[in-house]
Amino acid sequence: MKRYERILVCIESAEYGAPKLRYVGAIARLAKTRELHVVHVTEEAPAAEPDEAAPPLPNPVTAETLRDCAKEHFQGHGSERIICEVVTGPPLLEILRYAHDKEIDLIVIGRLRDPRGATDSDALFARRLTRKATCSVLVLPLDAEVKRKGNILAPVRNSDCSANALEVAVEIAAATGYGLVCLNVFRVSSGYSRVGMTLEEHQAKLRSHAEKESEKLLRRVKTGHVKLSTLHLPDLYNHPVPIILEAIRTEEADVVVIGARGRSGAAGVLLGTVTEQLIQKSPVPLLAVKKKGECIGMVQALLTIAGRP
Repeated sequence: MKRYERILVCIESAEYGAPKLRYVGAIARLAKTRELHVVHVTEEAPAAEPDEAAPPLPNPVTAETLRDCAKEHFQGHGSERIICEVVTGPPLLEILRYAHDKEIDLIVIGRLRDPRGATDSDALFARRLTRKATCSVLVLPLDAEVKRKGNILAPVRNSDCSANALEVAVEIAAATGYGLVCLNVFRVSSGYSRVGMTLEEHQAKLRSHAEKESEKLLRRVKTGHVKLSTLHLPDLYNHPVPIILEAIRTEEADVVVIGARGRSGAAGVLLGTVTEQLIQKSPVPLLAVKKKGECIGMVQALLTIAGRP
């Protein structure tokens, strides 16, 4: 897990920061992380002279409180350099800028365990950040815990994006001893009766294609001695996300690792509908794997538009 040498943990408050730092401590130990950046973004700079009429801010986050929180809750391998900063500006832009400037390998952000749907601001922010980030993003439900034994679920297809994500999943499984389940959800199209097939026959044929697709993908990735299994599930209604969410439950997955793809230019980024929905709905930590430097053109354009160096 050497690819996560610099980790950025976004802290909204000391209350929410504690579980994140505990979780990230385990990652840092496995990855031998060199730098941990603990950052809080505030949209307004403090006034030069406090307004006595204004109510005091409840427990404002400072670099000192971030350091105290990290000292109490972060347990890495002991050799990390820990940098704590409070930055001012729009949260999305400032996190992207910081990650770009510090060459961050992994951004860690929080999210409610039970999203309220499309209005959940945490989930929406996580989706927006992952679209534009120049590195991988780990989305943590606020009560996520690292377990000694567990399983990783990796929704995959035979693509470069999935191969990259599967490599990361294998690294995590090898480092932790977790089991790894590669899930291929295959689409069952209508119209099979017109060619004289039953649903069962059509489904069996598509399952065979999905199994071959998984075999091709696994030949692209060195899996070593990882305890790995494959799972192929039919999607009759073109709604793969509920199937993946059910697989998280039935396979007792403790983390989901999935590929996120983007365009390198400033025109936009295509994260993938399935990945976006899982970022919002997964009940367990979700690691959206991106190639480092992806979307860098978009971030540079946003910073230029905002007039930031």
